[in-house]
Amino acid sequence: MNLPLLQHPGYTIEDWKQWDGRWELIRGLAYDMTPAPSTEHQQISMALASRIFAVLDDVKGSSGGHGCQVFAAPTDVFLESGVVQPDLLIVCDPAQVSPRGIEGAPDLVVEILSPATGQKDLTTKRWLYEAAGVPEYLIVYPEQRRAERLTLGPDRIYQTTARTEWGGLLSLLGGRVSVTLG
Repeated sequence: MNLPLLQHPGYTIEDWKQWDGRWELIRGLAYDMTPAPSTEHQQISMALASRIFAVLDDVKGSSGGHGCQVFAAPTDVFLESGVVQPDLLIVCDPAQVSPRGIEGAPDLVVEILSPATGQKDLTTKRWLYEAAGVPEYLIVYPEQRRAERLTLGPDRIYQTTARTEWGGLLSLLGGRVSVTLG
């Protein structure tokens, strides 16, 4: 599914570079990244990032996760239709990592839903990641204590391929990496 085109030119990356604070730019529209996420949100982010980092570090040198790196917000991801800051992301191609951020679609994007940004994560950013060709999109639902993994199908449309409850084993990167959720 492609995002609808804007009826006006919208903001550009050059505009975005001039702004103070944390902003995302999606299809020419600006999204303020304030307020900062809650402490629970940050705890979930850090726990998941550290687990993924440890697993990637363990499989370094094997075919499973060789070259993959985990990044946490704020890390700018530059896509054809704008720039976003996912909560977590994994990139397996070192050529995508540049001084300004990540160039192109990561291998995995994680968004931890919060009251301020949850609806955008479930709609606008889902469509953006799908259109950009992000192979896996993990959505974490803190209040429900679960996560849902979406995988890009051959039709370039996301399909829900896993639902995992807190404490369950979460398979990522096409099954190459497994971590405990929660």
